[in-house]
Amino acid sequence: MTLKRRENTDADAHPNGVFVRRVLIVLAIAACAALVWILSDIILLVFASVLLAVVLRSVAAFLSKHTGAKGAWALVIAGLAIVTIVAVILTVFGTQLRGQLDTLGSQLQSVEQAVAKYFDIGTMKDFLGKSSLGSLFVRAVSWGTTAIAAVVSLLLVVVGGIYMAANPTPYREGLIALSPPAWHARFRETLDDAGTALQLWLRAQLLAMLIVGVLVGGGAWLLGIPSSIALGLIYGLLEFVPLLGPIVGAIPILLVAAGQSWELALWALGLVVVVQQVEGNVIMPLVSGRAVQLPPAVALFAVVAFGVVFGPLGLVLGYPLAVVADVAIRRLYVREILGERVEIAAEKERQADH
Repeated sequence: MTLKRRENTDADAHPNGVFVRRVLIVLAIAACAALVWILSDIILLVFASVLLAVVLRSVAAFLSKHTGAKGAWALVIAGLAIVTIVAVILTVFGTQLRGQLDTLGSQLQSVEQAVAKYFDIGTMKDFLGKSSLGSLFVRAVSWGTTAIAAVVSLLLVVVGGIYMAANPTPYREGLIALSPPAWHARFRETLDDAGTALQLWLRAQLLAMLIVGVLVGGGAWLLGIPSSIALGLIYGLLEFVPLLGPIVGAIPILLVAAGQSWELALWALGLVVVVQQVEGNVIMPLVSGRAVQLPPAVALFAVVAFGVVFGPLGLVLGYPLAVVADVAIRRLYVREILGERVEIAAEKERQADH
């Protein structure tokens, strides 16, 4: 009773102290939110490094299982294998691809000028900049043509990804330490599930990028569409952004084909539709199964929302960010806070592997 009375007396004697403390807490939260917003590009690059680390460790695990290489050696072999594959592709197709990309750029510029002149809208950049999505598209094009920024960002992602892949424990445990001690086990399991979901999605997405790129490039070549290799490469790379990427990737194919004839444009449209049906109904279900539980509409609006808020980099990383958010919401909010029973496919997959 004496202790309770003393606490009440202290609170009554310093009523402004409680108010000041609450104000400071609100200001601290606002400052943290502002800092996250200012450093959003860096945070997204960190997440890109995490994705690269997941790829490296997945390849290293595959090599370790089939070759017997362990630990750091498996990681080194995985990195060398990826670099070798990229170098071989650039060596074989580099010169031809560069010429086709230059030709494609000139063709698309001519199409842009013709469309802008026909509709009397000045330039496509001015026309698209009037809406949020159009502004995002313009920013994406501008961001993609800033060579120095792109190279620096890529270098940061690669170096960070290598460090994280070589020794992920300090980064993982450091992130867990930011949560209350009572939640450490829950956060650890959430990170494990998110990592499994990302691993399965990346495996499926990279395979899909390769297959649809080859199918589109080969199909464009058979149809007689100019710059078929460049078109296949662009389409395959944009496949990394599910749902929205293939739509954007189809635009250069249709424009180049329409520049030849409307009949060829219809054939090109049929090619894109067939490839997407194969990707959506055959490739992704076989490789990733049900590990990614995002409904298509939710995934689409999540990708667009991340793009509008964080710019081109948010658009590129929107889907994997949504995958991680989906796992975290299911486990930490729906299951732990609301107490509802919810299925987490990545959790079942991880438990099955063990």
